[in-house]
Parts: sequence; structure tokens; C-alpha cells
Amino acid sequence: MVIKHTGPASAEGTAVPLDPEEMERVLALLLASPLFARSRRMGSLLRFLVEHDLQSAHVPLTEHAIGIAVFRRDPAVYCTGDDPVVRVQVGRLRRKLASHYATVGQQEPVRLSIAPGCYRLAYQRLRPNAGAAHHPVLQIQPFTCITREGDDFARGLCEELSCRLFESFEQAQTSGNHVLIRMPRSSVKTTNARRGGRYCYCLEGSVRVEPARVRASLRLVDAAQGRIRWSAQFDRNQPYGIATQEDLAASICLSLAGYFAQAPFDE
Repeated sequence: MVIKHTGPASAEGTAVPLDPEEMERVLALLLASPLFARSRRMGSLLRFLVEHDLQSAHVPLTEHAIGIAVFRRDPAVYCTGDDPVVRVQVGRLRRKLASHYATVGQQEPVRLSIAPGCYRLAYQRLRPNAGAAHHPVLQIQPFTCITREGDDFARGLCEELSCRLFESFEQAQTSGNHVLIRMPRSSVKTTNARRGGRYCYCLEGSVRVEPARVRASLRLVDAAQGRIRWSAQFDRNQPYGIATQEDLAASICLSLAGYFAQAPFDE
């Protein structure tokens, strides 16, 4: 699916198609920014509008539909004339987007906006999407457990590591080392490694557990070449539980961050 600009381009910007991966990156940057990270309601509304364009771009977007989907209004009694929640919150979102791009988002190449009297997002690129090859995509595959017990531990470790990697790479973004974290929407592995000029890596992992010992084996696969770029094993002589998940995730995150800090993405 290609998402096109839905509003008039200004003199300083151009109307261009955006692919789903680029939209996910733009959304992730916005949700991690201070203005949206502190406002769950604004984040939910923004995510809904973006996902509507990604999944149902040709379906009309109405105030009534937003009120039910985002603000949990009862369809049986909800009346937009009596309840202005959507109009009020979309107005707040419009102002937050403008404030974001006037402050911390000044250098972002793609900008989102909402025209007055409209509920659809407009997408605008201010400059060519140069340098995107320097922003690799890291897709984290669900970890597997290869012993009789430990499935829950493997899933928990994957969740803990995903959160830590996101935090680590968001902090590193200010120095230009930005890595986009993706979780697969299905069990099918991504194999197109350079969509939109970005390198794609798959992080695969397996876990073995014993009553007082855990081993996590991980490898980073360059999906373009099918080559293993990084591989490591992490052992802990302790029972498998949340504390062990946190300990392992911290070590794995540190090792992966070190790899991405030195990897040459502009080859």
C-alpha cells in the first residue's frame, strides 16, 4: 500500500507517496517525542489515524467512527452533536503536531498535519529522503524455547529485550545512530532487506532452561545476503524468572548496541 499526501503542499514541501514502513517510522518518532510520550490519549488518536490510512485508506473517516474506536463511546447512545470529544481532541492533536515540528521535530523530513475541519492526516516531505540507508531496520523474531519448559520465559525475554533496545536506540538517535525496531505482525519472516533503501536485519533467538541455569543463543541475520552478522550466547546460573530476563536482556542489548554503533550501513 502507498499512502499519498492528502492535503495541499506548501511552498517549502512536496507531496509524495509514503510506503507503510516509512509511515511506521514517522509514527514511532512522533510517539517517542516528549509531547506525545506524556499523553496516552493523543498517542492513541494519532496511532488510529495513521493505521486507518495504512489499512483502510479508501474508507471514509467520520467523527462518529473515531469517537467509538478511540474514545470508547457507546454506539447505541453516542451523538456527535452532544459530545464534542472528537472535535476537541483532534484540535489538540493538530496543535501538538504543529508544536512538535516547530521544536524537537524541526529536522524531520516528513511532517504530519491535520487541516482545519478535517479528520484525515496530511503527509508532507520537506526534503528528499536522503540518508535513509543509514537507518537500519531491526526486526525481532519471536524467541523459541528448545527445552521442555521455558516457553513463557522465552516470550518474556523477547518482550524485555524489545523494550530495552527501543530505549537504547532512541537515546542513540541524537548522535545519528538511529535503528528502527519492528515486531513482526505474523510468523512470516521479512526477507526484503533493503526496502526504501534501509538495511533490514532479523534478530533470531532460542532459549534453553534448566532449574538453575539458562542459556540464550542469538544471531543477527542480514536478510539481504542471508549472512549472520553477529552471534552470541548468554549464560546465567540462576533460576529462570523475571530477574533473569532483565539480566539477560541488559547484556544482549549492550552487545547489540555496540554492534550497530560500529556497523557500516553506507556500504
